[in-house]
Amino acid sequence: MSDGEPERTFDPGAQNERTALAWTRTGLALLLAVVLASRLTAGPLGLAALAFGLLTAPFAAAILVLARRRYQLAHRSLRRAGHLPDGRLPALAAAVTLLLALLEIAFTVTEAAGTGL
Repeated sequence: MSDGEPERTFDPGAQNERTALAWTRTGLALLLAVVLASRLTAGPLGLAALAFGLLTAPFAAAILVLARRRYQLAHRSLRRAGHLPDGRLPALAAAVTLLLALLEIAFTVTEAAGTGL
C-alpha cells in the first residue's frame, strides 16, 4: 500500500447487505409465526392467544425496523472504522422466539388436558 492511499478497514464485499437481508427474513418469519400461532391456538386458548398476538406482533415487527437501522449503523461504522452494532437485535429475536415457544407449550398443555392425557 502506498503512502497516499487510505487504509481499508473492511472487505468491500456485500457481507453487510447479506446480513441485513438475513435479518429482514428473520423478522418476517417471526412476524408470520406470531400471527399464525395466534390464529391456530385461538380455539383452545381463546383470548390468551389473541392477547399474545397483540402483544408479541409489535416486537416481531420491531425486528424489521431495527434490522434496517442496524444495517445503516454497520455501514457507517465500517466506512469510518467505528463500533459495530450491539446485541439488541439478536436479543429481541430470541425473546420473540421464546414467547412463541411458551405459547406452544401452553397450547400443548391445554390440548393434552382436553383429551384426558
